[in-house]
Amino acid sequence: MRHTFYDSEEYRSRQSDGTRRRQEGGAYEHLKKQEERLCERTGCGQSFVVQQANPKRFCSTRCSAIVTNTGRRWTSAVKQRISASLKGNTNTSGLVRFEPLSKNCDNVACGKSFSYARYKSRKFCSVSCAMKTTGSQATSPRASRGKAGIRTDVHPSAYFYSRWEANIARLYTYLGIRWVFEPESFDIGNQRYTPDFYLPDYDVYIEVKNFWGEYSRRRDEKFRSRHPNVNLQVILKSEYQILENQYAHLIPMWEYKNTPFTSEVPGTP
Repeated sequence: MRHTFYDSEEYRSRQSDGTRRRQEGGAYEHLKKQEERLCERTGCGQSFVVQQANPKRFCSTRCSAIVTNTGRRWTSAVKQRISASLKGNTNTSGLVRFEPLSKNCDNVACGKSFSYARYKSRKFCSVSCAMKTTGSQATSPRASRGKAGIRTDVHPSAYFYSRWEANIARLYTYLGIRWVFEPESFDIGNQRYTPDFYLPDYDVYIEVKNFWGEYSRRRDEKFRSRHPNVNLQVILKSEYQILENQYAHLIPMWEYKNTPFTSEVPGTP
């Protein structure tokens, strides 16, 4: 958990003053000085400008590769493997490019065929399709975390990842129920799972989910199969809305869908 000392005005002010004094004393002047150099590859003669502290010797990656690879001896077997792996046409710079792969968009409503580079892992033809399919899932890598941060009215240091988590904590506090946020991480095979809350007076773990997708369902099954004696209860969207309708007007600082929120942790949105 993040130490609240680093978020204090005292610490931030001290760091800012120290940086300002070093800058006024010329400690960073060497970062501003630039010089012009000639590429060290014989026959190039191209000049380039860099900072004095930069050890760059060549004007481009191409020149660097030509000099670095000079004298290297490739066996015939290595050459054949490289040749077999490189397919496609030669581009304007003379380098061989990989032939792209093709697949259909995983968005069932789209299904459009698209091409992508071999070194990438693509499921959707566009960001729009990706957001339509996975953007609303709280466990998705693309799920919005714009409302993540510390709510000092709830806890001085607990970092909540959504309004729903913060509101459930407010509800427990209002009802006089003791709670611990993200108390323990459980091994569920190839990953670890940390429930949102633990209620010590009831010996029950609570998970708050606004979207019960395939990923969430599989993770829940893994947890219950490996930890059958642990009492885990899930608050889904329908249950959360019932609680919100019943208690939101009674609890100060309750966050609604359109409530403006700025994280109290520096550097977060």
